[in-house]
Amino acid sequence: MSVPQRPDGTMLRWSANAPLVGIEALAPPDGVLVMCPHADDETLGCGQALAAAAAAGRKIVLVLLTDGEGSHPGSQSFDRQRLVECRWAELNHALAILAPGRSIPVLRLGLPDGSSRFNAVTPPQIAQIVSVARKLGRPAIWSTWREDPHCDHESAALLASHIAQRTGLSHWSFAVWGRFGERRLPDEMVRFHDSALRPVKRRAMDAYASQLTDMIDDDPDAFVMPPSLIHHFAHHAEIFIRER
Repeated sequence: MSVPQRPDGTMLRWSANAPLVGIEALAPPDGVLVMCPHADDETLGCGQALAAAAAAGRKIVLVLLTDGEGSHPGSQSFDRQRLVECRWAELNHALAILAPGRSIPVLRLGLPDGSSRFNAVTPPQIAQIVSVARKLGRPAIWSTWREDPHCDHESAALLASHIAQRTGLSHWSFAVWGRFGERRLPDEMVRFHDSALRPVKRRAMDAYASQLTDMIDDDPDAFVMPPSLIHHFAHHAEIFIRER
């Protein structure tokens, strides 16, 4: 995936006129089941909404498709195991900021970072996710958007769609990379933004030093978020698309 250097695109231009909704429109009383391809997508794509859901007492369960081991493939100082441990610690730090005093269960699927496919999710894993959803009651499912230009984001969207169809639950996707560039516009798009939660999301973003800074400095081809996009994700409204 080519990382844009500035925040611009079809969705950003059109989302300015999308309805602004409260958390009750996105997260029903039984909570949310969030499908994320990598640790950090939950914060970048819907960190404010997650913080609002937690503050409103909603239950939250996270399904993490990959361990994020592919972000620095050439690093010698951070081998695969150390990077997995780093990103897991960053996720737990971010969740503690977004949902202080709350325990958010995380179901890790262990798909390969950068090459995941929805059909690689095993039947027992599908059954486990369905069971988690049903134990919550009637939660909403949130996931990355199927038009995000990254195979792992597409896998998360397809998994969420499959679970939503099996359970009859509502499904909202949130745009991460798909908000940039020229895209097909979705049928129904809304915005979530609470200025009081902006600093909370920014602190949660700061938990991801491996992704937003040059903390791992021995891989010149590694992913590092451009400063303009860090500022964008910290300040811009979160964009949700109704899928079901």
